[in-house]
Amino acid sequence: MKRFVGCFALFVLATISASGCNKAAYQSAMATPEIPALIGNTDKLESQLSIARLQEHQGQLRDATDRYQQLAAKNPKNAAIPHRLGIIESKGGKHDVANKHFRRSLELDPHNAEVLTDWGYSLFLQGKLDEAETALRMALKETPGDKRATNNLALALGHAGKTEESFALFRQVSGEAPAWVNLGYVHVSLGQGEKAAECFAKALSIDDRLATAANALVQIAELQQQAEQRTARKRQVAAAKSARANSEAHSLITGVVPASGESSVPGSSNADVQFAHASVQAQSVARSGKVTSSSSTPSK
Repeated sequence: MKRFVGCFALFVLATISASGCNKAAYQSAMATPEIPALIGNTDKLESQLSIARLQEHQGQLRDATDRYQQLAAKNPKNAAIPHRLGIIESKGGKHDVANKHFRRSLELDPHNAEVLTDWGYSLFLQGKLDEAETALRMALKETPGDKRATNNLALALGHAGKTEESFALFRQVSGEAPAWVNLGYVHVSLGQGEKAAECFAKALSIDDRLATAANALVQIAELQQQAEQRTARKRQVAAAKSARANSEAHSLITGVVPASGESSVPGSSNADVQFAHASVQAQSVARSGKVTSSSSTPSK
């Protein structure tokens, strides 16, 4: 069921509530105001940071990165700048660079729960589940009950196989039925279709209005049917090949040795039959390019 990963990956991240890095870094800029109308004195650090954030929202990540780097050179003690750079690099899949920025931000502000939460989610995306868990637990120590940190920790724990605690944390954030949906998507992303279906079914048993759970079950059923059809086709092809090979082998044998066990040529002896066997084997070896030993003729 690993095909579930490709089918649901984006939907999972979009559906699980309150997860991921700072939402402001990832949301659409459709309603973003124009920079000149919003910013007054653009020489101030706060104004420059606001411009860089707007560039993030508008998808101008290269420009935002350049601006943040310029600000970092002038303000090396500002923890917010490497934090934002860490988020941008994480979004671009440059996790090694992102980790350096997050570490730098935490060196400057070790108890910043927002940085810990964002880095924890970045570590989760990298598959570093133990490190993600550590960072997210530290974030919750700083801000107990924070929904985003709680949800991200639930994600990391679920992917690490700690499903009971993962479910408890999901439930703490969103309630019983949505928690089953979120845990179902965790199983989906792990390619565990049957477990995912069980979770979605439990969610519907609690709230039959959950369209996400119902749609997910339909898609799982369709994927299972497609997988079964592919398996059946592979078996049919394999069976056809096997039957063809057996037929060719039978034709070859019957062409050399009659079913009665007697020579097809009057006057031929058992030695002639053995010679025929050896001749067939020699021709087969010549065609295949392989050298094998045979007990029907002595080695020379």
